[in-house]
Amino acid sequence: MDLAMETLMELGRNNTVLENLGQIDRLAVIDVGSNSVRMVVYPASALAAPPLFNEKAMCGLGRGQAPGGDLSETAMVRTINTIARFAHLAKAMDVGVIDAAATAAVREAANCDAFLERVRAETGITVRVISGGEEARLSARGVLAANPGVSGLVGDLGGGSLELTHLDPSKGDGVGERISLPLGTLRLAAIDPGDSAAPHQDIDRHIDQVFDQVDWMGQVLHGDLYIVGGAWRSLGRLEMSRNRYPLRVLHGYTLPSQRVASMCQLFAGLSLESLQRIEAAPQDRLDTLALAARVLGRLLLKCRADRVIFSAHGLREGMLSEHLTPEQRRADPLLASSRLTALASSRNADVGLGHGHGDGARLTDWLTPLFPDEDEDHRRLRIAAGLLSDIGWRIHPDERPDHAMADVLRAPLTGLDHRQRIMLGLAIRFRYTHKRDSRWVERYGHLIEDDDRLWSRQVGQALRLAHTLSGGVMELLAQYSLSLDDSDITLHGTPENLNIIGEATRKRLTAMARSFDRSAVVAAD
Repeated sequence: MDLAMETLMELGRNNTVLENLGQIDRLAVIDVGSNSVRMVVYPASALAAPPLFNEKAMCGLGRGQAPGGDLSETAMVRTINTIARFAHLAKAMDVGVIDAAATAAVREAANCDAFLERVRAETGITVRVISGGEEARLSARGVLAANPGVSGLVGDLGGGSLELTHLDPSKGDGVGERISLPLGTLRLAAIDPGDSAAPHQDIDRHIDQVFDQVDWMGQVLHGDLYIVGGAWRSLGRLEMSRNRYPLRVLHGYTLPSQRVASMCQLFAGLSLESLQRIEAAPQDRLDTLALAARVLGRLLLKCRADRVIFSAHGLREGMLSEHLTPEQRRADPLLASSRLTALASSRNADVGLGHGHGDGARLTDWLTPLFPDEDEDHRRLRIAAGLLSDIGWRIHPDERPDHAMADVLRAPLTGLDHRQRIMLGLAIRFRYTHKRDSRWVERYGHLIEDDDRLWSRQVGQALRLAHTLSGGVMELLAQYSLSLDDSDITLHGTPENLNIIGEATRKRLTAMARSFDRSAVVAAD
């Protein structure tokens, strides 16, 4: 075993490396939860790239489990068979490191040690049991991996427990106070029989009493609540479906707390029969959705959050982040994921992120004079737009604008919310056209503001000019420069270079200047 493999093993703490597995740039995380067991296989650039494999099985380890009681034989066999399948697949995929962790159901089970030994003997996988506090920390790390520097509260609801963590930027790793609470949906199902005709006063009182244990809740009042967990994500998808929300990417879906509270009140009051009649309701979570809604509703009353943000990143991404280098953890998730998306579709592989390196940086730097007052959030989006600005080149020219926008709206990007995703997609649409009207675009118009639309148009038209002027060879931009004043946008160059810019470039310059409410000027230096 080489030194790199040993280093990864040491970072993982009790990770299992299956015999003859060699690719250290592939890492698998197995999450042995109270309700489901899932394996995700990540590539080397894991936090930015989409997973290579992602599968779950609803094993129900915590279903019917009394506090401190045994795991059922049926659930254990189902779980062991699932982990055996995952181990088989990981070996076939040449995965280098497997990090397997168990949460509430296993850590609280009387037969925990016996179960873990059976898993190791029958699958070759050593599963580590993480404490409630560690589970909370890792979930928060996963949220922060996709949203660096944010503050607020993370809630991660599982079958056996609810983890709450204060996201505190003043802390070195961004993780502040945390606690694990016995409010998992399977645990609560043993208390609440699920009779929607009953007022549920007892279960509400129980949830409130447990929340009263969180003595630091006052530190997170009126902030953002990031929610994680399969049941809560299912509620988010149901809300999208119920309101015909045009995007289908759940990550970054942001709602005002009053809207979520109303959603929770609706779904918490539905019977199992009513939920079964909802086509979009996930069949494998029907019996826990009402309880998940009830817990979220009570949590909103306690933390008084202003906004609720759905996060697809949580425990597994937190486990993954423990294996990454400091440089990988510091990477901006939006720019890293944009670069990987661009690499998958660009005709030019030189789309690097570093200042002065790659087409993305050249393009961003060349257009910077047009945006003298931009803040950091808009600069990040503009860099991402530059990286993604050639993704439509394979599409027929008549179809490029809307298809390129659709690609951005559906791309596996992280580090942005839905408003920013639409702004970015619209900017890429304007990179391919000056026309503002499109019935396809109208679906998303109500999700952004007029200022956002103007920014997208300006950035997109600027990118269109740059690609036309350079013919896609971004090194040629160095022969020209742009300046902006109160009345004009000026394209500067030597007389020789300006003589060959072409009619198309002049048209693009005029269209772009119009988006800034300025006149276009061509000036020889």
